[in-house]
Amino acid sequence: MKKLRILIAEDNREMRWAIIRLLAGEFEVVGSTSDGRSLIDAALTSAPDVIVSDVYMPFLTGPEAMEVLRSAGMDIAFVFVSTDTDGVEAYIEAGGLGFVHKPDMSCELAQAVAAVGGGDVYVSRAAPPEFSVPRSALNR
Repeated sequence: MKKLRILIAEDNREMRWAIIRLLAGEFEVVGSTSDGRSLIDAALTSAPDVIVSDVYMPFLTGPEAMEVLRSAGMDIAFVFVSTDTDGVEAYIEAGGLGFVHKPDMSCELAQAVAAVGGGDVYVSRAAPPEFSVPRSALNR
C-alpha cells in the first residue's frame, strides 16, 4: 500500500524536527517549511496528500496558506497543530480536516494524519468541550 505523502510547516525548528520524527516511519515526508509562503511554494511543487501545519507562522498563518492553495485549485487535506485550542471550530469550518494540540502530538498526530488522509475529520481530545464537528465537515 502506498504511503501518504506529507508536507510539514512549522516555524520552530525543534518542533519541526519532532514532527518529522513522529511521522517519517509511517508516512512519506516530502518536505518541511518554516513559514506560510514557503508552505505554498512547497505544496505547489510536491503535491502532498496531507499538510501538517502550525496555525501561527510568519508571513501567512496555516489557515491563510490553506486558503491560498484552495484558491489555486489545490484541495489538500490539512491537519493544523497549535498550543492554543481556541478557534478549532473555525479551522475546521474553513476547510481543515484536522486539529491536534501540540502537547498531544506524540499520541495523536499520526492518527490524525491517517484519518484526514482518508477524508475523515480528526479533532484532538484537547479541543474545548463545547466543540462539535460542523455538519459541513461531515459531508466532505
